[in-house]
Amino acid sequence: MILLGLGVVLFALCHLTLAVPQAHDALRRRFGKYYGPGFGLLSLIPLVLIILGWRMSPFVPAYEPPSWGRIATFILVLLAFLCLGVFLFRGSLRQRLRFPLAWAVVFWSLGHLLANGDLASLILFGGMLIYALAHLALGTANGIRPSSVVRQGHDVISIVIGVALYGVVAQLHALFTGVPVVTLS
Repeated sequence: MILLGLGVVLFALCHLTLAVPQAHDALRRRFGKYYGPGFGLLSLIPLVLIILGWRMSPFVPAYEPPSWGRIATFILVLLAFLCLGVFLFRGSLRQRLRFPLAWAVVFWSLGHLLANGDLASLILFGGMLIYALAHLALGTANGIRPSSVVRQGHDVISIVIGVALYGVVAQLHALFTGVPVVTLS
């Protein structure tokens, strides 16, 4: 579980620079045209650590999730994917949410904490929830705003894409995590 925790901490540290304009600008100046691709590659390292750490972690019960937790998870994760869709497109919803990707992580994390009660889930989803809340707080405190460009029709597209991604990931969840979303038995 150390690998999982390390991955979550590195992910948070790497991505929190986006919420601090001074750090973000300094990195952009230092690495120039290599910043974008470098940030993308660097972001893969924590993701690989998280996936490997998750798969290697034994099931250790930590708390009893509520009986309604799985139903709440379906709703919260749908909200997360709607926020992801809003993040991907330049509609007015992006302006209103301000940090749609951070909100997506909040909903995704809360949902999974309500459905899972094991230590690995607590490390992953609890850590990601803390990261997302820190991102929201830092971004708000630093006056970060999304691009002012708003494109006609992107709100509808973002909702459709969010719902579609929700469906695709629900189908592939077992492949990625080893845990099916729904078991029919």
